[in-house]
Amino acid sequence: MGNIALFRLFLFHGLLGISAAVTIYYAPGQNPFSTTSADASSYTGAAAYNPTTIDPPALPDPLPSLSLDFNIQSNPTGLSITQSGAFMGFSVEMSVANQILGKNSSILQVPFLNLLATIAQRAGAVRVRVGGNSQDTASEVATLDDGKVLEKDLSGVTNPTETPPLVFTPDLLYMMRNISDFVNVRWYTV
Repeated sequence: MGNIALFRLFLFHGLLGISAAVTIYYAPGQNPFSTTSADASSYTGAAAYNPTTIDPPALPDPLPSLSLDFNIQSNPTGLSITQSGAFMGFSVEMSVANQILGKNSSILQVPFLNLLATIAQRAGAVRVRVGGNSQDTASEVATLDDGKVLEKDLSGVTNPTETPPLVFTPDLLYMMRNISDFVNVRWYTV
């Protein structure tokens, strides 16, 4: 076995005759089941494993009040207009849209549809922005190899953020439309 220690735990269920085993492995030199008596201030290992404990400060005397009183007005002035439940949304970087939305307009990502449906069920609609740095230099082309909806030009990186230019097909927009046929989604591409 060398420096790798093994700890086996066997569970037996007498009535049913069921048994299971768990093996715990840990790195050489570590023994999570032992304790040390060394002074914590002399610890020289990784900070994540530092055994130093800090004593909590004493509670203030007298204790602060634990009740809060709020005076809420029925029609306060200066507030914004009422927002719908779908006011908030999220953003998808255009360069990974084919990984999140779907492979193409015929093959959609079901987990993404489920997420949108869950949000729309509670908020009434979902707002999704498809864009970002990769959208700034994106160009539309008629088709791409193997039916792809977008492709990165890794050799054409010329900007400070090293974002590769994208080319996409109209099928990316059709894919977004097909998602909207299933879920109440409002799309933004800026």
